[in-house]
Amino acid sequence: MLNIIIILIFEIDFRFNTFFAIIANMNKKIIVINAGSSSIKFKIFSQEDYRVITSGLCERIFVDGHLEMKFGENQRIDLNVSMPDHTKAIESVLEQLKKHQIIADFNEIVGVGHRTVLGGAEIKESAITTPWVKEKIKEHIKLAPLHNEPELKVIEIFEKLLPHAVSVASFDNTYHLTIPEHNYVYPIDQNVAKQYSIRRYGFHGNSYRYITSQMQKILNKNAVNLIVCHLGNGASISAIRNNQSYDTSMGLTPLEGLIMGTRCGDIDPSIPTYLARQNLSIKEIDDLMNKKSGMQALCGSSDMRDIQTKFDNKDPKAILAINMYASRVAKYIIDYANQLNNQVDALVFTAGVGENSSFALKQIIDKIRLIKLKLDQQKLYDKYDTYKLISTSESAYPIYCVRTDEELMIAMDVNKIINEK
Repeated sequence: MLNIIIILIFEIDFRFNTFFAIIANMNKKIIVINAGSSSIKFKIFSQEDYRVITSGLCERIFVDGHLEMKFGENQRIDLNVSMPDHTKAIESVLEQLKKHQIIADFNEIVGVGHRTVLGGAEIKESAITTPWVKEKIKEHIKLAPLHNEPELKVIEIFEKLLPHAVSVASFDNTYHLTIPEHNYVYPIDQNVAKQYSIRRYGFHGNSYRYITSQMQKILNKNAVNLIVCHLGNGASISAIRNNQSYDTSMGLTPLEGLIMGTRCGDIDPSIPTYLARQNLSIKEIDDLMNKKSGMQALCGSSDMRDIQTKFDNKDPKAILAINMYASRVAKYIIDYANQLNNQVDALVFTAGVGENSSFALKQIIDKIRLIKLKLDQQKLYDKYDTYKLISTSESAYPIYCVRTDEELMIAMDVNKIINEK
């Protein structure tokens, strides 16, 4: 009888502890951070099933500070909060998470994933932010000053505020390390290139990873050849062969390639040196090409919705800007189709413009004349959740709009690293 009671007590205790262990595990969360010079975007996932628990944005850091957050059933926070620096911005986020019971205890956050633009060619995948990894991020600030510097700062802030959480850097360039040598080498003195780590790195890698995995499912193929157009305020295109990056439009920095919201993309490389001889400083030239060029310079706006309105109203500057924008994208699509021997399983549009601007996509496809691509005019304007086919059966290859999810890829990387520890 005593043995039976002991067994029952043990069984009850075991089930009790197991139940609360499951509940505790369900409460574990991963926060994904995208830090800029004056803003921090964030999204919190359930570690168990990658359900999005909350997402938000801190902006106007160093100015006055503003915090937006979405959670629960259509609940929102919209606050003006003093943010004299990134530390205060992050503290404000953590404070609101507890205040609104989104988290009960900071120990629930088991991992922090940081979207990091550039770690060089030595880091091959997402990695724990060891001193060596942080040194590599610091080393490449000179190539990505607008991104790497605040990202490194925010990594160190989270390490202090949440020392128990696994800190992971997920790099934009690592997906492109499969690009063959003839596509990543620049034709300059190779000793100089080696000394200063000059090569094509490529960016938006987490987006391309996500789109590749989604297209494998959509097309029901283990290996896919794709041309993916990541068109947002920052924009790039990649040729993907057998699931791997084969070429990409951004290069040593995110400035090369397409005409973007405020970036010039491809220009005569002598323009900066010519401007320097006219006594413009390096900072003035850098600001000109990164912040005062692109669509903003051509027609006074970097927002495709505003540009479309101007275009519809026959604004000559908007018409010029759209013609240049679409022609540049079309040129890269044709180049990449050639590099893939025209063995293309799909042309994919993603990111803010690529996912949502039917106007821009039509302009781009109309510029492609060497390849027979046909849009379905009804599907082009249909609403959708995750993806939609926008081409007809007459198209040389299918054309899709696919909503990207870079944060999910980072959260999955963090979880993988946590599970491997």
